[in-house]
Amino acid sequence: MRVICAPKEYVQEKNDIRVFLAGGICGCEGWQDNVIDELKKYNLPNLVVFNPRRKHFPIDDAGAARVQIEWEFRNLEECDIFSMYFCGGSSDQPICMYELGRNLLLMQNRFGDWKKRLVISADEGYKRLQDVIIQCELAGANVQIGKSDLYHTHARLIAEAVNNLQNS
Repeated sequence: MRVICAPKEYVQEKNDIRVFLAGGICGCEGWQDNVIDELKKYNLPNLVVFNPRRKHFPIDDAGAARVQIEWEFRNLEECDIFSMYFCGGSSDQPICMYELGRNLLLMQNRFGDWKKRLVISADEGYKRLQDVIIQCELAGANVQIGKSDLYHTHARLIAEAVNNLQNS
């Protein structure tokens, strides 16, 4: 498994299966590292994980936001599995709601087997949980709802999606 953290560039290798860890960054806990730690337990050598959370974001650099958003946009466009994690916290994570709708549509348009390429989880404490449930229902997608320690379940669902793609 390889982990590509923003803004590092990705170099594709044969048989890579790419998953993007979309979800809250500001106003919520650092859940991405927990999911990555859980994924390491599954021995998935072809998995490439895109992690948009930076250890130190240069908030005073006016160009940093553009670099970050372009990196996310580019890697979301190319992912084989779309992963979205809505965690509880002080933020409604409005950009995540946009990314959910956009990427549900993108996956539908790119893949005939799009439903098996989605991993969507939501903390039962997420402020806009009902909106996530309704969006997923309307799109025909499933959402896993649980408590704030949803990392192991989210990672297991990603591992299942990777295995399904490798075996199809």
